[in-house]
Amino acid sequence: MDADRKELVHRLFVLATEIAEAAHEEAVAGQASSASRVNLALAAESLCRRACELKAIGRTISIAIEHEAPESAGEIPS
Repeated sequence: MDADRKELVHRLFVLATEIAEAAHEEAVAGQASSASRVNLALAAESLCRRACELKAIGRTISIAIEHEAPESAGEIPS
């Protein structure tokens, strides 16, 4: 994998981690017995949005890896 593509994939994983950590915080906050119905609805909406973001990042990583030139992956057919 060329250096630019590797850096892109690395940064996308960092972004995914940040999103997952934010989702974790929201999920923990939603567990509070004192959370209002409105706050629970907002937390659920936010979790759905973050799940979509993670899915998009995962797909982008897959595309970046799938579209790598065979020569740079060391997969030159014989």
